[in-house]
Amino acid sequence: MINTLIVEDDFRVADIHAAFVSNIPDFKVVGKAHTAADAYDLIIEKRPDLVFLDLYLPDDHGLNLFARLQQLPREQRVDVFIISAASDVTVIREALQLGAVQYIMKPFNQGQLAERLLTYKAAREKLSSREAISQDEIDKLSVLMRGPRSTKYQADVPRNPTATSILQLIKSKNAPVSATDVLESLGLSRATAQRYLSEMVENGQLDLILQYGSTGRPIHFYKIAAK
Repeated sequence: MINTLIVEDDFRVADIHAAFVSNIPDFKVVGKAHTAADAYDLIIEKRPDLVFLDLYLPDDHGLNLFARLQQLPREQRVDVFIISAASDVTVIREALQLGAVQYIMKPFNQGQLAERLLTYKAAREKLSSREAISQDEIDKLSVLMRGPRSTKYQADVPRNPTATSILQLIKSKNAPVSATDVLESLGLSRATAQRYLSEMVENGQLDLILQYGSTGRPIHFYKIAAK
């Protein structure tokens, strides 16, 4: 079992990412942190194998936390997937220099994440089964760790009239829609609209798009998931 910690300041996004991970065989979410300080404490306490690390945390930048984790004793260090909307080349380069196993840009769906987690799992298994490996095997493992996997992970997609109506509404628009658009168009309560939208992101039907405004808190928009 690969124990995973989710570090994400947005509570709803953290729940979605945790659901994604929990649906993939041999992965277990052992905690969620919404600040860099809480993340560091949970890493020390829970000793996860893998950390999903957002970069824009309220108390510190995620890369500063990542650098701090690199100073831990070897037995306490963790593998890190950077999960961020940041596309700045300098940020990406620094993340890779620090040793990020993956840099995954938001938004993404469960199938896309599953491919990366399954390649990561395969690489871990190969490393744990050997005491010494050749340069050729190291090169192959590097590709396996970061490269795409040919086997696609297909999530079960529940079908019901409300979900179908939401899909039809979003398909009819020329731009991503918000939960407010959905509830006003279909006559749903806000709680119902948000529940359906979250579930449809979790099962790979929709992609979540975070749009940051002046308040620093993202607005959630939804579009049909990329295939």
